[in-house]
Amino acid sequence: MAPPSLGAWGLDVVDELLIIGGLDPDAAVWQVRDRSGDDWAVKATRRDCRFGLALAAALGPDSGVVAPLPTRTGDHWSEHDGVLVSVSPWVLGDDAAEDGRGLDLDQWAELGAVVRRVHDQPPPSSVAPLRHGVKRTGRRARVRLRDLDARFVGAGQAPGVDPELAELWHVHRDRLRRLETTALQLKEARGATARVSCHGDPHLGNVVVDPAGRPWLIDLDEATVAPREVDLVLVELGVLPGLPVEPGHRSAFRRGYGDDVRLDDDRVTRFGCVRALEDVTAVFAALEGAHSPQHSGDLVGVRAGLDALLGPSGLVSLVEERLSRSSPPTGRPRRDT
Repeated sequence: MAPPSLGAWGLDVVDELLIIGGLDPDAAVWQVRDRSGDDWAVKATRRDCRFGLALAAALGPDSGVVAPLPTRTGDHWSEHDGVLVSVSPWVLGDDAAEDGRGLDLDQWAELGAVVRRVHDQPPPSSVAPLRHGVKRTGRRARVRLRDLDARFVGAGQAPGVDPELAELWHVHRDRLRRLETTALQLKEARGATARVSCHGDPHLGNVVVDPAGRPWLIDLDEATVAPREVDLVLVELGVLPGLPVEPGHRSAFRRGYGDDVRLDDDRVTRFGCVRALEDVTAVFAALEGAHSPQHSGDLVGVRAGLDALLGPSGLVSLVEERLSRSSPPTGRPRRDT
């Protein structure tokens, strides 16, 4: 598969590499090199990622967020036949999540400062975010939960279902239903809060550390306007089973982010429930569905990721641990302070 033409950017590509992996069958990413020797990340997707690109462009190249390269006409993306193409500098360095690498405490503090810059940046007015609040997918997690339940459970079980996946669903479905119930109760009890620009997915899988040791946030596909806890839940709880967020990491991040903001603990819990449900149901659905050629080779890794999500270090367990330490939600409205 070849990358799209980059004539709109005036780039003459001499080398290209398709990046394998990911769950989105409608997106593809290439690392390309132009004739001058510069490396670029080229993304082609059918998703509407314009808000994230506009936000990254507004933040600028020194923010710690990788900004898109403008076209020759000053646009930050190109669209043709329903495909949105963007180009950004390829950050030469190490993926923070690769091989359990992680970040040191100074890098955690710098990541906190980067996320705070995102939150302090006024949302772009030229384009609206596709994502609304905490919900990241087109279908609500609880709807997908019902669909998967119908597929895996009872006399109506769909033909051709993977028996191992069905068994896994049976083992864990009560855990997922508890998260669903908790999220709904906390949503009913929520109060008003400020909404800010959010990266949407600022975990270490979207962080690259350059040769100077500086962390860079990439991939603003999930960017939105929402309570800041939508981003901060990924640090307060952690989201990558192989890279748990330790208390020292969290303290360093908060130092960089600033201690002038008080987090809403109930929102952190609710968003943790929603994120866990979305992640688990999305992977179940992906394993049951079709894959495009560039993603089919990663099915073993996707299944391993599902096992990790449901395991003792996964997000489901992290949320459950948090729930065990807190009072059950009352469902009564409260006033935020």
